[in-house]
Amino acid sequence: MARRRFFVSQIRNQQAEITGEEAHHLTRVLRVEEGQVYEISDGNQAYLAEVAEARKSRVGFAVRERLEESPLPVRLTVLAGLIKFDHFEWTLEKCTEAGAERFVPVLCTRSEKGLDRAVDKRRQRWERILLEASQQSRRDRIPALDDPVRFADAVAMPGDVRLILEEQAGARPLLEAIPEPERRMSQDQVLLLVGPEGGWTEEERELAARGQWLPVSLGRQILRAETAALAGAAIVSAAWQAVNPR
Repeated sequence: MARRRFFVSQIRNQQAEITGEEAHHLTRVLRVEEGQVYEISDGNQAYLAEVAEARKSRVGFAVRERLEESPLPVRLTVLAGLIKFDHFEWTLEKCTEAGAERFVPVLCTRSEKGLDRAVDKRRQRWERILLEASQQSRRDRIPALDDPVRFADAVAMPGDVRLILEEQAGARPLLEAIPEPERRMSQDQVLLLVGPEGGWTEEERELAARGQWLPVSLGRQILRAETAALAGAAIVSAAWQAVNPR
């Protein structure tokens, strides 16, 4: 069984700690005890570490050794149309597990009104979701979370491969639209743009077309926005993983 992985704020002199509510969770829920060995990451590098102290308010670790890096197969940014926050949070959690490196919330024409004004109040919760999903999937790094942008600014973002999920007929299947295996590199910047419930407006489609975004399809079924985001992220990650196994 793979060891659990925890994120710490920093590692100094081969020592690290987790405090507050997270320490309470480790000791009371996960039953972490002194002498047990886990993996920890400072957000850049993972290490094998032994629990040196386990109290309700503090869990201290002594670093044993540096672990081999586990880089993501591709640098995937998910640009997700703002939707109701419980569904958006599901997107953050599952796309983190699927390998997204960065998230950009996008205010679309059909996004529910007022969601952008409430984002600041949710940011701490969203960062917590990203942390927990990163620990669950044993990542070396926690994904970045950008501030919300408007659709016109989203489609202006640069990338090596820029894909917009499209439910209308005529879009190429995602697997056919991505580069051939020999052209997929681990450093590729892949942008995946996912719309809100209700889909894109014609004006948004025109803006994306002018920006040379490639419309791609996940099939005939109409998926919920969060399901489409996860499916798209998983397909992209798997396609690059096939040719960049490390």
